[in-house]
Amino acid sequence: SIAMTACVLSFAVPPERLDRDVSDYMSKDLGPTWPQESCEVIVQDLKPELQSPSSAQSLLSQLDSRGFAETSHMIKEQLGADEVYVWNAVSRSADPEVNTPYGNDHFQKKAIKGPQFGATIRPVAAGAHVNQDGPNSRRMCQAAAGEDIFNRFTRVQWLNIRRPLRGPVTCKPLAVCDGSTVGAKARSIHMGLFGSRVVVHHDEEQKWYYIKRQEADEALMLKIYDSQVLPGQAEFTPHTSVDNLKGADGPESPRESIEVRVVVCYH
Repeated sequence: SIAMTACVLSFAVPPERLDRDVSDYMSKDLGPTWPQESCEVIVQDLKPELQSPSSAQSLLSQLDSRGFAETSHMIKEQLGADEVYVWNAVSRSADPEVNTPYGNDHFQKKAIKGPQFGATIRPVAAGAHVNQDGPNSRRMCQAAAGEDIFNRFTRVQWLNIRRPLRGPVTCKPLAVCDGSTVGAKARSIHMGLFGSRVVVHHDEEQKWYYIKRQEADEALMLKIYDSQVLPGQAEFTPHTSVDNLKGADGPESPRESIEVRVVVCYH
């Protein structure tokens, strides 16, 4: 039987219920403040579908050239990619005593082949979203791998690789949505802290998943952008941290995780 867990996720309030025009949220000042609402969602456990992972160096201290090389190797092995370019990495914690909230503007113009904020640990991401919209993703792909990237390769993807620093994760795990279940009316574009991105509105048709009690050697690959979306495939992977698991996975300790953002290319 498939394990299902009832939980609470945050979504962007849909445009018809906003107090302002959607276009107001394309400004740098108002963009990041798009109002959120809490919704009850059933998430399906991905644990039975996981391939047995190879032993992974996942501690933050391992996130040097070797750690990035392992991530690149995993992507090439799993997806058959020809080239992988690292954009940056971010460490996160659900513990407010440990994390530092974002400031106002973190727009990044070129690749940082390491932690984006150095030793600073950021909060887990709340609110269903996709990190960039298409134009912002293409800009970042070119910044990471060269202006001619779309001429050099037949297919270019932007992926985020997420894994815990320790497990099992019992507090604010990452929930991911099957992007093919997110209709046009359930998404909007706004200006985030890192440029234009997608916010997601709740819809009963959406299918959400997570890895129950995720361990440090269990990684999630999230597709943020794809220059060649094939028939039947999702354009991207909306995601958010779970606001409230309601104790479903046992005593809670704050999630600590690492996120590596990469540009993946195919000849």
